[in-house]
Parts: sequence; structure tokens; C-alpha cells
Amino acid sequence: ITRHTVKDDCMNVYEIEKKKLKNLLGDVSKISLTTDLWKSKNQNTEYMVITGHFVDANWKLQKRVLSFVDIPPPRRGIEIADTLLKCLREWEIEEKVMTISVDNASANDKAMSILMDHYKRLGNLFYKGKFFHVRCCAHILNLMVQDGLSEIKDIVHKVHASVSYINASDLRLKVFSQV
Repeated sequence: ITRHTVKDDCMNVYEIEKKKLKNLLGDVSKISLTTDLWKSKNQNTEYMVITGHFVDANWKLQKRVLSFVDIPPPRRGIEIADTLLKCLREWEIEEKVMTISVDNASANDKAMSILMDHYKRLGNLFYKGKFFHVRCCAHILNLMVQDGLSEIKDIVHKVHASVSYINASDLRLKVFSQV
């Protein structure tokens, strides 16, 4: 098979699956989104992934990646908001969004402010927008842990150095195990 055949087959499968998901989302009344942005170290490319979370007709919680895109710098709030809106319109779910969870980056705060204004103009904020912008608890927890670890970094370094020293020699590891 040629690479063109493989590419065409993959694109056909993608289009079929996309159509199925679009039909599934058509039956959904509310959807929550999570999004994350990061910069690839080796490619020097900035990415954004948008995931939809919803309950299907059988009352099963579903999650699907709706978009995985390159966002060229600068990644400001306006670019993030525009990318999110483009995705929502493509999937025809703009009027169904209940919440959006993002990390604590200032650009995300600006994007959520822009989107909140957009939804206020549409008159389509669930719960008056009280839960529209949800901060990622995993990111908050990670920040707390990093702050706590910074307080004991000298101790962590000494423990790491001790473990490395012992593991560097089979004899040292044997003596340590005996002790």
C-alpha cells in the first residue's frame, strides 16, 4: 500500500468517526469542557487540547477530545477564546456549554472573561455563569505541592544524594540492606 492510500484511509475513518461524534453531541443538552495549553520542548510548538465531558442518552459519562490544535505565539486570552469558540461552532455545541475548566494562567483568565461576556450577550449562561470558569483543582494542588517541596528542597536533595550514593555500588547496597 502506498502512503497516500494509508493517508486517505485514515482520513476516511476520521471523517466517519467525526460524523458519529457530531450526531452524539446533537443529542446532548449540556457539555462541560476542559482545555490545556503547553509548549513542546523539542518542536518549539504551542498546543491546545479541548476535551468535552457530557452525559449521553444512557446516562453514561463520556469524554471526547474535540480539538487538538497548534496555537502560534503569542498565546493571549483573545487567541485562546477565539480557538475555543471556533471549536464549539465546528461541533455545533456553542449553546450547550455549562462550564470550562482551565489552569491558572493569566491568559486563561482573560479568555474566560472574553467568553463569559460572549455568553452574557447570547443570554446563554447556565446558573448565571456562577460555574462557567472552573479552575483546575489538579493544577492548584500541583502548585501547592511544588510550594511545599520548595520548603524542604535541601532535605529532598540530601535524601536523593544518599540514595544515589548507595545505589551506585552493589557492595554499598548490600551493606545498607544488611544494616
